[in-house]
Amino acid sequence: MNLKHLLFPSICLLISIHAIGQTCNCTAEFLHVKDQITHNYAGFKDKVTGATNVAYTTYTQRILNATKGITKPHHCALLINDWLNFFKDRHVAFGENPLSATALQKIVSETENIKLPKQQLDQLKQAKGIDGIYWSNDSAFRIAIVKSVKNFRDYAGVIIYSKVDDWKPGQVKLELRKSNKKNELIGITYDTDHTPYGESFPVTTNTLGTWQREGTVNNSNEDGSTENVAGKLLSDKTLYLKIKSFDQSNAANIDSLFKAYKALLDKTPNLIIDVRDNGGGSDFAYAPITPYLYTDTIKKIGVDALATEQNIEGWKPLLKMADIPAEQKKEITGMIESMERGKGGFVNVVEDEKKVLDSIKPYPQKVAILVNRGCGSTTEEFLLDAMQSKKVTVIGEATAGVLDYANMRQVALPCMPYTLYYATTRSRRIDMGKGIDNVGLQPAIKLKPSQNWIIAAQQYLEKK
Repeated sequence: MNLKHLLFPSICLLISIHAIGQTCNCTAEFLHVKDQITHNYAGFKDKVTGATNVAYTTYTQRILNATKGITKPHHCALLINDWLNFFKDRHVAFGENPLSATALQKIVSETENIKLPKQQLDQLKQAKGIDGIYWSNDSAFRIAIVKSVKNFRDYAGVIIYSKVDDWKPGQVKLELRKSNKKNELIGITYDTDHTPYGESFPVTTNTLGTWQREGTVNNSNEDGSTENVAGKLLSDKTLYLKIKSFDQSNAANIDSLFKAYKALLDKTPNLIIDVRDNGGGSDFAYAPITPYLYTDTIKKIGVDALATEQNIEGWKPLLKMADIPAEQKKEITGMIESMERGKGGFVNVVEDEKKVLDSIKPYPQKVAILVNRGCGSTTEEFLLDAMQSKKVTVIGEATAGVLDYANMRQVALPCMPYTLYYATTRSRRIDMGKGIDNVGLQPAIKLKPSQNWIIAAQQYLEKK
């Protein structure tokens, strides 16, 4: 067990929900975020270098100028999120603060509204480009994606229908702009409680991220289950197990899943592990899986923590969390002590490691792991371990590439009801030329979105 990618949701250090009732200065909020990232983000000096400094300075000045006169939280959040996008690191993010009912209603009342006449909606139903009518994958929302050019926005996603009381027709739920990648938009999704989070939106003919164009059929490469863990015997040769999250809250479910299927795991030749859209969590959550994949020594590369006062304080609340094992808390205590001694620089908090298990399980004999761009952080750490096994073949598409900088901590803004999340550790893989930031881990076998991925994996495993 190690600290490398805990990613526990720590307690917010500066709760600011009292500020909801006042007008906030977006420039001051932005400068606060900039200061936090400059001094506490473990990837800052890798991202802002001699080669990128001019671009960084120009981009920062543009955002700073755009914040002047902005007081509404939604608009300020969009500008700050766009500045954070410069770092191209999903472990630098913007999110919610705990909100009272009164505070939430104020945020809801300030949500931008766009009126869409019936004629425009009728035209959108026939649209073929990015514009169009889309449904959320849980059918809770129907939205219109329309061109809506503003500061750092090219499109808006406007609610047409909502099952959620706090979202009304006309309100803007998505704010999108073109990215430097082909067939992708980036921007903000406003969550159920109207708090923003940055997101990328892969664009296909019929989908925008997870949104499905009205009147089209979703590709059938999912198993359809909504549980955090699920299992199914596909044939007498192949067992399928799905794990949607490695969050510590799901660790007990993963352990129960592997115990429930132990008899089948011990005799079934092939295993499919589906971790698509598993954004990570905590390393200890995937411990029950490792013995079924292991064939030889697992080599792990350690991490260094940026030992600033803010980061040290950010780790301390983890020691009070009930669902973190005692062994892990002991390691966190040691990490904090090391950071105190090395304050001001990077501190080695996880040594390089060679992990050896007592035995190799005869079954499963072959393992296919299904991955996609939604796999990040701890899931990528899991894959780095798994890919060292002679049993394992990774199938699907490249992962997110968000493992180099990890162990997110959080801090609230002084006035606006949002929280800044940033990475506090840096993998030593970077200095070895083995970083995966914005590249991801590549599958041995690539699949197309139009394929049924589960069937493709089963066919691959059973072909011999």
